[in-house]
Amino acid sequence: MTVPAAVFMLCASLVGISIGLVVWFGRDYFRRIYLSHVLWMAETSLRFNPTPGNAVARTWMMYIVAASILGGMIWVSGHLIVPLILWCILLFVPRIIVEWLWQARRAKIDEQLPLAIASMANSLRAGLTLVQCVQRLGETAPEPIRTEFKVMSNRYAFGTDMEATILEVKRRLNLPNFNLFSSALLVNRQMGGNISETLTRISISLDKIKQMRQTVKAHTSEGRTNIKVLMVAPFVMLLFISTVDYDDTILLFTTRQGFLILLIAATLAGIGIYFASRIVRLDV
Repeated sequence: MTVPAAVFMLCASLVGISIGLVVWFGRDYFRRIYLSHVLWMAETSLRFNPTPGNAVARTWMMYIVAASILGGMIWVSGHLIVPLILWCILLFVPRIIVEWLWQARRAKIDEQLPLAIASMANSLRAGLTLVQCVQRLGETAPEPIRTEFKVMSNRYAFGTDMEATILEVKRRLNLPNFNLFSSALLVNRQMGGNISETLTRISISLDKIKQMRQTVKAHTSEGRTNIKVLMVAPFVMLLFISTVDYDDTILLFTTRQGFLILLIAATLAGIGIYFASRIVRLDV
């Protein structure tokens, strides 16, 4: 065995032993991280699918995909540090995408809620029980609110108490209108009363609030367009100026004075966007 090969084997052994020691002494920490990922995967699956899948298998699949992406980036670039930094940044992308999709889903559910409440009130008035109404909405309501009622129906079918099921969906959605709806259901199951009339009044109120929001949204559409223009215009103008006078434009990115000008411009643009967004953001 040659000396370079022996040195290589020694270094590889030391690296392997170091990795093994880190994994061994940090096993509790890595276990907590792993369990948090499994929990996040389970909650994410339940957000979009009434039938939760195998969170453990999906977590390991996520690990395999992440490791494959890192290996591919290192293989393509031929370096280690830069791909590792980019890979660490990319690790946040799935959570950002999931959160964005979840917020859009919550907004759609909030929009569909008045009609679903009115349908439940009519079903209760026709003689159906609350459980039957939930099961019916889990089959006939439009997506994505159908998934939420389907989750409630599945939970109840597996033995979970209806009150606990309602509270679970209330906690997961965290929507003011759904909180009002769920509170009415819980109070009725505890105190009794004409729940169909209560739900009808809630449905009418939420429908009026929805109409008011649409009116406000229409009246502030010009302001929101101005905010988008304010966000894009500096980059477009900088691009146009660079095509005309590239040598002077590049000074903004290569000199201390240029960085100062960019910082001042970004600060002023940020202040303008902030106050403009406060003006057009009207809560109903």
